[in-house]
Amino acid sequence: MFSAIDKSRTLIRTLGESSGWRRGLFAFAGGSASAFAFPPYGAFPVLWVTLPLLILLLDGAKWQGAGNLKTRFFAFFCVSWAFFFGFFLLGLFWIAEAFLVDAKSYAWMIPFALVILPGALALIPSLVLAGASLFWTRGISRVLLFAVALALSNWLRGHMLTGFPWNVWGYAFAESLTLMQSFSVMGIYGVGFLVLLLFSMPVVLIDRRRKAAAFYICVCVLVWAGLVAYGTNRLQAPPQTVDGLQVLVIQPNIPQADKWKPENRQRLLPLYLQQTQQALAGLNLDIETLIFWPESAFPFLLDEEPEALEAIGAMLPQHTTLITGGIRRVLSENGNRFFNSTFVVSDEGALTDIYDKVRLVPFGEYLPKRWLLQSIGVERIVPAPADFTAGKRYKKIDLKNSLIFQPLICYEAIFPQTVLPEYERPNLLVNLTNDGWFGETAGPYQHFAQARIRAVEQGIPLVRSANTGISGLVDSNGRILAEVVLNKKGSFNFELPEILRSTPYVRMGDSIFWGIILVVVSILLVMEKLLPTRRD
Repeated sequence: MFSAIDKSRTLIRTLGESSGWRRGLFAFAGGSASAFAFPPYGAFPVLWVTLPLLILLLDGAKWQGAGNLKTRFFAFFCVSWAFFFGFFLLGLFWIAEAFLVDAKSYAWMIPFALVILPGALALIPSLVLAGASLFWTRGISRVLLFAVALALSNWLRGHMLTGFPWNVWGYAFAESLTLMQSFSVMGIYGVGFLVLLLFSMPVVLIDRRRKAAAFYICVCVLVWAGLVAYGTNRLQAPPQTVDGLQVLVIQPNIPQADKWKPENRQRLLPLYLQQTQQALAGLNLDIETLIFWPESAFPFLLDEEPEALEAIGAMLPQHTTLITGGIRRVLSENGNRFFNSTFVVSDEGALTDIYDKVRLVPFGEYLPKRWLLQSIGVERIVPAPADFTAGKRYKKIDLKNSLIFQPLICYEAIFPQTVLPEYERPNLLVNLTNDGWFGETAGPYQHFAQARIRAVEQGIPLVRSANTGISGLVDSNGRILAEVVLNKKGSFNFELPEILRSTPYVRMGDSIFWGIILVVVSILLVMEKLLPTRRD
């Protein structure tokens, strides 16, 4: 009977010597398992197995390509692509649900969501790791190189083309309120590097340089202890609220398949009005009250329907303001332009401000490369007469009592780039969304978790109104103070949480992330000079 050490060595040798489809299968399984580290599962300890597994498989790819850089590059690419194809396939499978809302028209596009999208997203980390193969060694430096490479690929995925920073590595901490506080300093990309550094640690246990391995492990233990201590200290103070100001969030839970039916055009607004009136009953309406309805609440153009605005004004008591999503149209010589917007409606039924969504959803709100994709039958899945037009910039909206909020429509809340300059810093983040497209899948949970991280990064409370959920109120530390669960009709009211002072991330942004990368790269260069290791 083998000892535990002998079994570990046998397993490591098996992984290192695997090739062909076996190596690809190991990589795919590791990537698929890694998806469970993220919301709604939160099983982040799995990364202590899957990230070392990927490093060991890359070690095997290096030995296969010894002496031939092209062979090594290709072997690294194949292993990495198999891992990340599994990662994105399991992590983003819920996107296919959107194509079933109108299955007759869009079900044929499901392979795009299940195969082409994960395969395309896997290209970015695979190419970066394949480039890292040129500098791969047998020592601890390869673990640092691995962490740097994947951290950079995260940043690239969040910025290239339209950007899609969904389930980047930092979100592995999104289910732990204590660990979540680190986002206030390093942001999503900086925390992502720490995740990669910490969970790759088991690899160094088999390193022959015991002193270097012990030093690496000590650093990881200190980093982990620092994260826990910082988060614990930041959460000691209970959440404080603003006197004389409350929020009321409405979640109508209208099925996506019914939302745009012509026969429901006149039915939905009365439903909103009735639900809101019922929620207002019993509230103290002598204080300012902000009412929130979700993204694109109406199957009509609100600013072109004076009767609808009149009905809303008649329903709103004094000292209340409605913040709702809706579609608006701008007439021009080149035709109509449509915007996905946030409207501010006063208690007199007047539109007092508008924000137009800046980051549009590809294939949802507009069709990229329309001239090509439309020729093969691909269309966007959001019903509208034309593609939406993007707004010019993120903005703050001033309300009464010196309250300033920043609207973030739908998946704008997943982008850390939405942070406003410190001199425009709002008191509240408002995320209006419609996750009804994705049913009872992991997608709405992941979306809500990522919106919470924006609150922690900026030290600003977040209110979220979602058509089918998850609606919630989050304080500046990411604590959920109130919520309506997924696929339930409901509402909640709560006093508005206070804003915290500007976080280090607000003041310095991703410069902290780039500083970490620069330091680690410098360490790698020093290690290369002092402890040269053959790469072939």
